[in-house]
Amino acid sequence: MPFNYLLTNLLVDVPQAVGAIFVDPEGEAVEWVTRHNDPFDLKVEGAYHGIFKRQLDNLTATTEAGTVDSYVLEGTRLVTLTQALPDGYYVVLVVDRAGSRAQALHRLRCAAEVLARELA
Repeated sequence: MPFNYLLTNLLVDVPQAVGAIFVDPEGEAVEWVTRHNDPFDLKVEGAYHGIFKRQLDNLTATTEAGTVDSYVLEGTRLVTLTQALPDGYYVVLVVDRAGSRAQALHRLRCAAEVLARELA
């Protein structure tokens, strides 16, 4: 199943979503969809989440807290939800702050399950 199709369905399932990006372990965009014409900001967001994820992984390894499966960052306008995938890949969903975080997280996790199967 194409990654673009999965990400597009994620945006359809989460109407308040601004964009979604599938990122490789190096922080490079593999595929993305956005409601805006220019994907540059979304690609930068995905790369930054690679940095955040590596830092969180280092922290949890040091404290023996286990691996980070997902995390949410809330800003004044936007919320970003990141879901880890196998082999260091991850998917990031950017949502308008007024949207339902629970719905967005649920849909992101459903999409991540399919992405994980595609990576296997």
